[in-house]
Amino acid sequence: MSTKRNAELGSFLMACRARLSPHTDGSRAGGHRRVPGLRREEVADAARVSLDYYARLEQGRQVTASPSVLDALAHALRLSEEERAHLYTLAGVAHADTPDTDGAETATDSRVRLVLDALGSTPAIACGPYLDVLAANEAAVFLFTDFDALPPGERNALRWMLISPSAQDLYGEQWEQSVTEMVGMLRMSSGRYPGTDRLDEVVAELERKSTLFSRLWRNYQVSEWRAEQKTLLHPDAGSLRFNNASITVDGVPGVTIFLVIPDDQAAFVKAREEAKALTNENRA
Repeated sequence: MSTKRNAELGSFLMACRARLSPHTDGSRAGGHRRVPGLRREEVADAARVSLDYYARLEQGRQVTASPSVLDALAHALRLSEEERAHLYTLAGVAHADTPDTDGAETATDSRVRLVLDALGSTPAIACGPYLDVLAANEAAVFLFTDFDALPPGERNALRWMLISPSAQDLYGEQWEQSVTEMVGMLRMSSGRYPGTDRLDEVVAELERKSTLFSRLWRNYQVSEWRAEQKTLLHPDAGSLRFNNASITVDGVPGVTIFLVIPDDQAAFVKAREEAKALTNENRA
């Protein structure tokens, strides 16, 4: 008898089931409920699978499922497109190319550097699978921080967002929402590129140092970088509105370049130039 298990798939299904209110799902909500969310039998019934089969999925004893069953479960659990993709990944149905998640070679890839430099006054950061910062252009250093100046193990965008006071000041009221989205991005990456020492290292440190991260990580939320706009309060540039975008570079798997495009490019450039001039004056 096979002893292979899929605990991550089971934990994700349980977390999604617990989040779904029986009163808004249309399921039979009668009777006393000892746990939040839907019962296993309600999900199994909605997905038209046997209770035993669904229980085995949640317990990790059923390591995968067919695409039709995954689609039915996604519908029953009202999963978002990101959550549906994560479900497929955990079930081993949708496979992504696995990059070198250590990131040592990718960090110096000349094509990534060329793209970052070509973006000029648009802040851009290249990140690996677990939001490790591999490279950033000068505009991003001005807007966020100089990640290259940090110890190698601390060059992580989510770590900076959670731990750095300057990140909270920069994002203001949007800070927690932005952190929530980034934790969801890390959760998606954990499904695409599971079981690495670097992933374990990032998660362990953030669980020790951030109660917000611990709560969000336990909730199994998954997301992509979807917020289209943000307003940041920079100590030198003041309040500026930015538009989010992301791109990839052909032939460099596992690396995403995140762009933060100023609404008022001229104002942002002027603020950078004034800050640089002031820095040079102070050094003199």
